[in-house]
Amino acid sequence: MIPTIPRTPTTRAAADLAAEAAPPYLLNHSYRTYLFGRCLVVDPEVDHEAAFVAAMIHDLGLTDTYAGEREFARVGADLACHFLEGRGWDLERIHVVEEAILRHTNLMAEQVPVFRLVQAGAAVDVAGLGWEGLASDDLADILTAYPRLDFATGMRSSFLDEAHRHPEGAFAHLERVVALSDRFGSNPIDAPRA
Repeated sequence: MIPTIPRTPTTRAAADLAAEAAPPYLLNHSYRTYLFGRCLVVDPEVDHEAAFVAAMIHDLGLTDTYAGEREFARVGADLACHFLEGRGWDLERIHVVEEAILRHTNLMAEQVPVFRLVQAGAAVDVAGLGWEGLASDDLADILTAYPRLDFATGMRSSFLDEAHRHPEGAFAHLERVVALSDRFGSNPIDAPRA
């Protein structure tokens, strides 16, 4: 069974914002990031509304709508801040979403539950890191509801473009340290299940 997605006016608006800007492969990635993270980070301290908003907006800086001169994560974080300020969120919760977006590419596991959820979910979906912690039924159900489409190809292209445009940014760092672009096509979650 797929974990529950929080249903609030803000989460619906965040999902709409992502749907307007993201190509289908990236939109589904945002949903999978939240859902995989929710399966892996079972912590009563998680603010699921904040985590979902962060997951939906975290990669919008890679889209044609929002890509600009600044690094994609900063663009996404600023977009989230503006979005949540307009919805009347308090600064502390806005900061949690902002930091979750900025930290989702870190290699060291984050400790703040919302940060960890977004980071863990993205790591599974991009490179299969931590996928063993998912129940096979959860993995299958999430992939059925939000299929991968052409994620490996589309995301690899966006990743390399971002790394080239921002050689001191997070994606360029991940490419230097772990050759992440080589992992897009060999994610174990894409392997056929018995």
